[in-house]
Amino acid sequence: MRRLALCVVLLAPLAAAAQTYTYLDQSLRHGGAVHTALLVTPDVAVSEISAGGVVEKIPQWSKRATHNVSNALLRVGLGPKLHFTELPALSDREQHALEQHVALFSVVASQVHSNSLAGGELWAKRLKSGLTDYTVGPGLAFLADKTGADTALLMVARDAESSGGRKAVMVLGALFGVGVPGGNAFAVAGLVDLRSGRLLWQSFDSSISSDLREPADTNKLVEGLFKSYPGAGAK
Repeated sequence: MRRLALCVVLLAPLAAAAQTYTYLDQSLRHGGAVHTALLVTPDVAVSEISAGGVVEKIPQWSKRATHNVSNALLRVGLGPKLHFTELPALSDREQHALEQHVALFSVVASQVHSNSLAGGELWAKRLKSGLTDYTVGPGLAFLADKTGADTALLMVARDAESSGGRKAVMVLGALFGVGVPGGNAFAVAGLVDLRSGRLLWQSFDSSISSDLREPADTNKLVEGLFKSYPGAGAK
């Protein structure tokens, strides 16, 4: 629960309005090498916002959304530059290490996106200069040794749905000229080098109209994320 709260605090403010952003490491700017990526189970949570604004995670909704996101990832056509491979069975210790790095990815993703919003022209120049360097550390190198893959695809998604009472409060607020925020959804995906932990690619997308409990909405959100990957959809 602490991990969920951390991700919400870090990333929910970034998803207040529909927006997209892509980060691309210098090594991928001109197509880059072919990568084999472990497809890590996405970290997905769906919550309900009560009339009073209390956010509560709903396990059944979260399970359904995780299933939808996982299926959407398998449907994405990334062309010849990126191939997915399944994550093998892990020991408890290995699984714990992986979960810690997914949580760390949430923090790094937040920093990358915040910099993109605040950096302006200076941020753009820094990107072109190749001076940016984001990493989750080398703690996942054991996965490269175990599988032969060189990267991992990490993804975090959050969806907050308004309850019936919350929707009524929103309507009432609108009558009196008071804006009451409703639910929103966002997802951030990133490709991480397993040995160095370096972030090679990241894409962030949010939409107040997406519902991760619905396969069609989920497919649309995930497809939007991966459009920015170099060579995506190429034959």
